Amino acid sequence: MATDCPSSDPVEISGSLSQLAQPLRVDVVTDVDSTSSLFVEWERLAGQRLFLAPRWLLTWWKHYRQNGSQLQIVTIRDDNGWLIGLAPWYRRHTWWGGDVIQLLGSGEVCSDYLSVLAKPGEEAHVVNALAQYLPQQFSEIDRLYFEGLDASDTVMHELARTMRDRQYEVKQLPQLDSYRLALPATWDEWVSQLSRSRRHRVRQLWRNQFETGKATIHIADQATLEQGFSILVDLHQKRRNQMGQRGCFASNRFHDFLQEAASEHLESAQLRLQWIELEGRPIAVELDLEEGDTLLHYCSGIATDCDYARPGWLGITAAIRYAIDSGKATFDFLRGDEGYKSHWRGQPVPMMNLEFVPPKFSARLRSQFRGSVRLAKQQAKRILQRPAKSEQTDGHSSD
Repeated sequence: MATDCPSSDPVEISGSLSQLAQPLRVDVVTDVDSTSSLFVEWERLAGQRLFLAPRWLLTWWKHYRQNGSQLQIVTIRDDNGWLIGLAPWYRRHTWWGGDVIQLLGSGEVCSDYLSVLAKPGEEAHVVNALAQYLPQQFSEIDRLYFEGLDASDTVMHELARTMRDRQYEVKQLPQLDSYRLALPATWDEWVSQLSRSRRHRVRQLWRNQFETGKATIHIADQATLEQGFSILVDLHQKRRNQMGQRGCFASNRFHDFLQEAASEHLESAQLRLQWIELEGRPIAVELDLEEGDTLLHYCSGIATDCDYARPGWLGITAAIRYAIDSGKATFDFLRGDEGYKSHWRGQPVPMMNLEFVPPKFSARLRSQFRGSVRLAKQQAKRILQRPAKSEQTDGHSSD
């Protein structure tokens, strides 16, 4: 496979705007893999932001690339050739949306906190370079749609403001909140923050299950990863099907993506796949991802025939205890409005989607059509989804 292959001649962005103090070079890379120099630079720029790193996003691209879509990694370099910005995008075509630019990692995978990467202190340069580059090199694009963004993301807000100044139609669209739990220094301190009844139950569960040895915690390594992943698929699907839901692993693409991503992140020491056995039988499983001082709670499952043991409680409290004991500052429940997140003291983090529509007739016409469809869906949800949502929340809370 060829690597670091630009799709067109580089564009030199000079300091024509007051914010730009140096010439910048902008390229679109259409092919990159783990052996390329860009992979290493990209990892360095992403830092601890796991969902923005190439290990996650290029695995997503491998499994979710559709016919006719094309990688469009926009790189911004300073006059010394150093990478100071990167937009992890791809391009696809739909009959109703036209040509669309989206973020890698979008869709059912639910990658949270997606964004444009910018070296600290270079955010204004990166935003303005992109703002100049987009109309020049992506003039045929009908829409840029970015999902799973932190609503406080200053880079994306600044890009939205700059594109609005260039006559793009900019819409901030709703997205489910993420939930984060700020962790104290000790397990006992966290337990003491719970409600009185929940605090009593947690202590009782740990005393009766873990401290007696009836329940044991297992952590996947290279030898047991396949076993742990099979447990995850089995318990997740059984639980979701019991709740009348399809379950993530009903999608073969998702199954294959997460299986490979788990292997990749185990290799980089960023995976924690734990399962709990009660008297030798798996009853709870959690796939979490290590992101610096944060543990990302990505996917889980519980047995459906042992509610008496509260497998969901055992799984989540074991994961939180690990996070505290290993010195993490945050336990991130990620996106979704399931009730259990707030019950464990998670606090909402507003999320958003952004849509940019260029100032051309065909793009605006398609935008109006999408707006009408979106409104119809919202009205249908108000009528049909309330009971289903309530059932889902109750089901998670009972874990």
